[in-house]
This record gives sequence, C-alpha cells and structure tokens, in this order.
Amino acid sequence: MVVPCRLLILIRMAVLGLFLAWRIKHKNEDAMWLWGMSVVCELWFGLSWLLDQLPKLCPVNRATDLAVLKDKFETPTPSNPNGRSDLPGLDIFVSTADPEKEPPLVTANTILSILAADYPVEKLSCYVSDDGGALLTFEAMAEAASFANMWVPFCRKHDIEPRNPESYFNLKRDPYKNKVRSDFVKDRRRVKREYDEFKVRINSLPDSIRRRSDAYHAREEIKAMKRQREAALDDVVEAVKIPKATWMADGTHWPGTWIQPSAEHARGDHAGIIQVDILTSPFSLLFIYGFSHSYITFLLAFHIWLAIEIY
Repeated sequence: MVVPCRLLILIRMAVLGLFLAWRIKHKNEDAMWLWGMSVVCELWFGLSWLLDQLPKLCPVNRATDLAVLKDKFETPTPSNPNGRSDLPGLDIFVSTADPEKEPPLVTANTILSILAADYPVEKLSCYVSDDGGALLTFEAMAEAASFANMWVPFCRKHDIEPRNPESYFNLKRDPYKNKVRSDFVKDRRRVKREYDEFKVRINSLPDSIRRRSDAYHAREEIKAMKRQREAALDDVVEAVKIPKATWMADGTHWPGTWIQPSAEHARGDHAGIIQVDILTSPFSLLFIYGFSHSYITFLLAFHIWLAIEIY
C-alpha cells in the first residue's frame, strides 16, 4: 500500500540525491575552498535529514496494554499474596519560577493531573520547585494539595479523562456519556462546585496575602512605636520604619521572596526552603524553594532511598 507521506519522502530523497550529485560534479574553479566547504555542509545536513526521515518510512506505533501490566504487577503470587503493586516508584518533578508569568492556577492544575494519574498512589510522589521562592506559589500548591483529596478519588472512581480539572470541566462533549454509575451526576456536581470555589481561592490569594501582610506590618509598626515611646519617655519620638515583610497565615515571616524585596528576602537572595505536605491520602507533595539543581538531585535520591527503606 502506497502511503502519500512515504511517497513524498522518497521523492524528496531522490531530489536531494540529484542535487548533491549536481553540486559535486559542478565545481567552482575560482573558489575551490568555498565550494568544498559548502559541499561538506550540504552533505552533512543532507545526512541529518535522511536519518530523521528514515524512521518515518516504517513507523512503529506502541500502545500500553493495561490488562497485561495489571496481570504482571498486581496479580497475587506466592511471593505477593495480597496482590500489592510491584510497579516501581514514580517521582515527578515540576519546576516553576515566577507566579506572575506562570499563573498559580495553571501550576495547580498540573499538580492535580499528576496526582490523579492512573498509577498506584503509594508509588507516586510529586516535587514542586519554585526558584522564585514566592509565598503565592506555596499557598496555591497547599490549596491544590487540599483539593486533591477530592479530585483524585473522583477521577479514579469514574475513570475521568482528561485528569486536568480545567481541561475536563471545559470539555465540549457530553460529560455524562458512557458513565454507568448512578452517583456520577451527584459526584460531578459536587466536585465542580468545589473546583469553582478552589479557583476563586487561588485567584484571590495575591490580594489575601497583601492584605494579611499589611495588617501584620501595621501591627508591628504600632508595637515598635509603643516600645520607642516607653524608652524615650518625654523625648520626641520619630516615625518608626521597619521592612515591610510578607507574612504567612500562621503569623510568621515568609522566609522566601517578599512582595517588597529586602535583604535576604529578594529573588535569588533568600534562604532555601523545604516543605513536605503530608496528606491524609497516600500521595505526597514536596515543595522545594531556592536550592541548586545538584542539591535537588540529592533530595530526590534521598527520598527514593527513604521510600525503599520504608517499603
């Protein structure tokens, strides 16, 4: 059977061969060195193109057979009587740098689609690295980890595809087609309502963090003024100026990048942060802020070793 794309590739090969033969036979006697360099370059690029096109003449399409994998890795055996999954642990690394250029909602949807993957949950770990060290990213991922407790079971229970919430709820096709479980409609409405609230919380985080930081900053200024008045007694008290920090919900300074950068709290100049989000469900999230890639590689290796020791 003649496939048009294969025929087109063969025609291009023939044309390329004729062109290279013509270039080699017709030398430029006035600039032999320039002719030689151009021919070498053309032969090199022609060979690269040929190596790229040859696999397309007879492509191999592979598909994952989930039934075979289940029989191989999850079937009870004498050495595995409970049928516990023998699939290897899967660690997925997600990197982000700037919540203004990479919206936290997009990053959160990426994390949710990873956690909802069709893979044993006890074998799945997700690492989120924020080079910018922004509190906005941290709180958005904490919200995503909380919503995952509802989204992941919903996806596994009803075989939801795609498993990115934003993509799933924006599908144009009928979401109820081929769904046989009687509680699907109720579950979908509940999850859709929670996801809409989740988006509102994510989108309101910048204002929430700013208002919280302003409130804590005003409180700190009042305390500093009070201490200064007590120390100065009758002397004239000057206005107190303290760095405007970014505050976490627990009333402590965010150790990463502040909204108004200051010493040791600016992009590229802040303490390294590791935050492990231990959830009630088996999957876990690890937040990494401001570390070099070599150190992150060490953390990944240590986590894999720790998982092997535990399991």
